[in-house]
Amino acid sequence: MISQRYSTFLSVVSGLILVTIFPRLDWSILAWTALVPFFFAIQGKPLKNVFWLGMTLGMAFYFFGLQWVTNTIINYGHLPVALSYAVLALLAAYLSFYLALFGYLTVWLSRNNDSLFFLLAPFVWTALEYLRSTFTPLSFSWLGLGYSQYDFLPVIQIAEFTGVYGVSWLIVFVNAGIFYILREKQNGRSVLKFSCATILIPILCIGYGLFKLNDLRHDGAEQGTELRIALAQGNIPQNQKWNPGFRQQIIKTYQDLTLESANSHPDLVVWPEAATPFYFGYDEIETIRIQRLARQAGTALVFGSPYSEKIDDRPTVFNSAYMLTKEGDILGRYDKMHLVPFGEYVPFRSLLFFLEKMVDTIGNFGSGTEAKIFDLKNERFGISICYEIIFPDLIRQFAKNGAGFLVNITNDAWFGKSSAPYQHMSMAVLRAVENRMPIVRSANTGISGAIGRDGSILKTTGIFEKQVLLTNIRIHPRTNTYYTLYGDVFSWLCIAVTFGLGIFSMKYINSRFDP
Repeated sequence: MISQRYSTFLSVVSGLILVTIFPRLDWSILAWTALVPFFFAIQGKPLKNVFWLGMTLGMAFYFFGLQWVTNTIINYGHLPVALSYAVLALLAAYLSFYLALFGYLTVWLSRNNDSLFFLLAPFVWTALEYLRSTFTPLSFSWLGLGYSQYDFLPVIQIAEFTGVYGVSWLIVFVNAGIFYILREKQNGRSVLKFSCATILIPILCIGYGLFKLNDLRHDGAEQGTELRIALAQGNIPQNQKWNPGFRQQIIKTYQDLTLESANSHPDLVVWPEAATPFYFGYDEIETIRIQRLARQAGTALVFGSPYSEKIDDRPTVFNSAYMLTKEGDILGRYDKMHLVPFGEYVPFRSLLFFLEKMVDTIGNFGSGTEAKIFDLKNERFGISICYEIIFPDLIRQFAKNGAGFLVNITNDAWFGKSSAPYQHMSMAVLRAVENRMPIVRSANTGISGAIGRDGSILKTTGIFEKQVLLTNIRIHPRTNTYYTLYGDVFSWLCIAVTFGLGIFSMKYINSRFDP
């Protein structure tokens, strides 16, 4: 049995490898073996040790993988550096709890049986990844394992059935298979059966992916409507966005980018989240100016702007997106539904009331209630705002309501020149595959770009560059995927299988494992 010190080392190694599989390093191939050291580390250990080894894995992974959080807290929350890193450590500890629970449950339920450990690991991991991404006000799917494969198109095509969680399941399955093969060979046992499964299932998934990619690309050039879209990336520094002294400069920046794009006759120009440094509809002069700009450019316009209304006699601000027709008429407004905790609102506010006083950037926004659909040249689309794009079940609501493509507007200036804008963009790839719809994304400081319905990244900008990106996307007749129609059935299946295998192990597997 491996010593506790060496087990801790192996857990840290696994955690650091996991950091490297995501953008910007993008060493995604390592995902398929990243957990093997951790699996060896927890074998034969008392359950309390397994739990802490899982916490060690998570702290190494999330503390270094989410370093960009400190940029936001220090520069915009104005907290001291030491306190900012303490907040990061607290976030990492919260997320690490799920990995600690993964180790604990998998070892406990497998009852020291290697075959059962191999079967349980992918289901337990996926069930917990789904739960931590979905069910609490602190839901956070960032660094979900499946996102590491955003640039491996053949393997992510299964997401149209399983969502991103199916890709996570497959990665853990391969890791568990490799671990099982190595461990059983150490003991001189036959591993043919499990070796075949470890190889065959990924081959089947990749084979389906290759078939689907070929199918999509074959009919892609012949069917559907092509739209030309201009993505305006204003590159407005965060400390200038709401400074009255820069107001006219900001408006002129987007006006110039829009008129520049007009020479290419786009069907739609998209500005980022909260692009207007005023409340559209309330500031009459500037509202008319934006409407006149749409008419002058001769193109429809989507842009982010705050919106306010009285609810229960109290003014409530919404993070919103508007659409104007090329005649300058207001076609509609979408209000952001999934707010950023500790950014746009304080969860558990009665307990954490003091945070609003500590961090002056925390808002108290209202949340929208409808995945609204807009029309452009007889094509339908939805608009998501900022990190709404990381929530699969939310985005599928737009597709289910008939959207043929999605516009995502965001402001990633908060993240600075870190890995976060690249990670944010990569997560949108899975939304395109899950719902088989193209996605265009306008970000204040980048990354702006376009994604095809097969998950291919068609065009992107750099970060912290002012530019307008012109891209063509093809909109196909709406055919809902299994995931669009039924959502996270696969994830719920993983939860059910975890319970089922757990009951089986407790009833039928004789354990000599001493917790």
